[in-house]
Amino acid sequence: MGTLYFWTHNTSPDNTDPTKPNIYYYTSNDYAVFNLSGSVTTREALSDPTADPNDNKPTGSIASGQGFFLRTLTNTPIKFTNEMRIAGTNNSQFFKTNNTTAVRDRLWLDFKNAKGAFKQILIGYFDEATNSFDNNYDATTLNGNPYVDFYSINESKKLTIQGRALPFENSDLIPLGYKSTIDGEFTIAIDRAEGALSKQAIYLEDKKTGAIHNLNTSDYNFIAEIGTFAERFVLRYTNKTLGTGDFENIEDGILVSVKNKTIDVLSSLENIKDVTIFDITGKTLYSKNKVSNTELQIQNLPFSNQVLLVKVTLDNDFITTRKIIFQ
Repeated sequence: MGTLYFWTHNTSPDNTDPTKPNIYYYTSNDYAVFNLSGSVTTREALSDPTADPNDNKPTGSIASGQGFFLRTLTNTPIKFTNEMRIAGTNNSQFFKTNNTTAVRDRLWLDFKNAKGAFKQILIGYFDEATNSFDNNYDATTLNGNPYVDFYSINESKKLTIQGRALPFENSDLIPLGYKSTIDGEFTIAIDRAEGALSKQAIYLEDKKTGAIHNLNTSDYNFIAEIGTFAERFVLRYTNKTLGTGDFENIEDGILVSVKNKTIDVLSSLENIKDVTIFDITGKTLYSKNKVSNTELQIQNLPFSNQVLLVKVTLDNDFITTRKIIFQ
């Protein structure tokens, strides 16, 4: 079957009065998506009773006259027959309400701002899925939203839905990227988790700042810039606490130390490609590209006593961020 895409027309905002919290500036059309992993919606769920009643996640039951499309793997014609009909289906809504109660290991994440820009992704773990691309469990983003796109990344593919293999391992790391045509404060939040993921710690790593944030306790707020950022975030299930002393232990073959206001970055396994230093607000203070060596010493930095984040990229594209106290 693969993935079904449903073009969804959301209601445009009728004014831009910031005193009315249910009026969105960036309400837009987009694709609702369904496959064997599950489905994602195109608009944030609202308590407002005037919100679009058709804003349900698709279930795979397609109402009569409902338009959709899918990507086929072959040129073989597709034939629809009466045996595919579901008796008693209610066509009064855009998507039919789902009566399925099966619980699977799935997580929905929302990417949004306070003015209505919105994109949702789904990540799930299934017996039949693999950690490579699966036509029935993975869905590429079609980037139908004119304001934002949010996706997980696997094998260089940008995915609205990603199905991964069981058994679930809390060491799993899933890169997340986004594109935005608007800047300002955005939020990444858990919409819903079920199965094993409902009891699992969910963390978001921000590679720009070095922060590892627990999404179970609160949403993650950050300032988005206009552009495409495919390497900024990582979804993870463990929090690797970074030390805050002057000297960090060797981890992943990388050593970061501070002595006499000199930062020493040492890699025992691979050449260093890039090193970037941020302050705790995310401001870039230093950047060195094409290091092409296993060691880099950074001297004479005009910094006062403060906590710094040192982002190290190796030649094999492994990236890690260490927290240090520069004094």
